[in-house]
Amino acid sequence: MTVELLLDIVAGGLYAVAAVLAVAHMRKPGKHRERAIMVLATVCSICLLAALVLHGFRISRFPVFGRFEASAWYALAITGAYLYVGFRHEILRTVSAVLFPYVTIIVFLGATAVTANPNPNLQAASPLLALHVIAAFTGYGLFTLESVLAVAYLVQDRSLRRKRFGPLVKRLPSLETLDQVMFELIGPAFGLFTLSIGIGIILAHLNKWGVRWVTDPKVVMTGATWVVYAILFYLQRTAGHHGRRIAYVTVLGFACVLLAFMSVHFVAHGVHNFGFQIPSSGSR
Repeated sequence: MTVELLLDIVAGGLYAVAAVLAVAHMRKPGKHRERAIMVLATVCSICLLAALVLHGFRISRFPVFGRFEASAWYALAITGAYLYVGFRHEILRTVSAVLFPYVTIIVFLGATAVTANPNPNLQAASPLLALHVIAAFTGYGLFTLESVLAVAYLVQDRSLRRKRFGPLVKRLPSLETLDQVMFELIGPAFGLFTLSIGIGIILAHLNKWGVRWVTDPKVVMTGATWVVYAILFYLQRTAGHHGRRIAYVTVLGFACVLLAFMSVHFVAHGVHNFGFQIPSSGSR
């Protein structure tokens, strides 16, 4: 067992503990549980970051191409987004009951592929690639958190319209708070995602992939995700739309995020998967 696998398993276990505490906190709020969840989330982030750094040193490349790397970056981005928003809006910490079980699954799925080798065709150590990956997964993390808030918005809205004022309604943030934070997240999330796509196009040119990269599963699903979030960005920031429609579009965007992430790193084969090579134009 490698050190990075051990760290990943530790992080997954701590995420599971945080998930249990989050569900308990949702049923019966308590300051001690709330602080414990934030501490566990911070420790999990440190474990994942350390695992990625150690893995990068072990393979002598920027760790990004395998299932483990993708899962770790994604979980780290989600946790970072949660900590950022949670420290600014304490009431939003209640969404951890949904967020941490999801992150736990992502981490343990990635733990099954720690020893995989990256794609040797790419200049994996380049600063551009590092920026591409960090921007992409930070965008994914922000999009994921925004989607969880959108689901909370729909649940809260449905309960209020049906005049069902149960314990869940009291635990969830107000519609105004949820709408405000979703509005705050879409700008940086969409900006980072757009930056990642632009850098990806530059990398494709530098690696001389020709036009074959356009049909890569990751590229196709990333393009679809970008379109959905571009519409969402326009509706929120330009057209000034709020409410249920925005929440529904956000959930649709999250479905695209899941397909973009899962279809490539767990199902399909493409340039974003380690071990699959796209020949350069000069080798044809």
